[in-house]
Amino acid sequence: MVWAPVSRPSGYWQIEIGEIAINDSPTNMCKGCQVAVDTGTSQLAGPTDVINDLTKSLKVKSDCSNMDSLPKLGFTIGGSGGRVLNLDPVDYVDRSEQNTCELSLMPLDVPPPNGPLFILGDPFLRKYYTVYDREHKRVGFSAAQHVGMTTAKARALLATIKTEKSQNLRRVHVAEA
Repeated sequence: MVWAPVSRPSGYWQIEIGEIAINDSPTNMCKGCQVAVDTGTSQLAGPTDVINDLTKSLKVKSDCSNMDSLPKLGFTIGGSGGRVLNLDPVDYVDRSEQNTCELSLMPLDVPPPNGPLFILGDPFLRKYYTVYDREHKRVGFSAAQHVGMTTAKARALLATIKTEKSQNLRRVHVAEA
């Protein structure tokens, strides 16, 4: 279970994410963003500029021809030593019966004092078992145990953010092998 403290008394289960990641690498699109964990939102939602940047970066083709090559989309929770909670393309892309695809991302500009705010709605909450701990004012996440979810797959969903230093260390270890 990965825990995040409630960051503000806003009426939402609001936490702070460290960053949005693509394939476990930081994007610098949303450092320190405030996020509402909301069961009543059918998509992922966020500030228009962030949603536009994500749309450009993810490059989902409307004919679904690149579904198998799309990256993981993740949210870093738990500070600098935190974990990336990843979504697979099947989680963040809506695929119709006519085989058309579109991102399950919606622009939503929440004004201050509660915004700007990103909302982790149904696509995220289907993927992660979520605990709302009122007593300790925190929200916990772990991979939901759907049919076919193995321990290895669950561990892969909860990744560590890639940093330049960690990528350099991996190169050294590979070179030494």
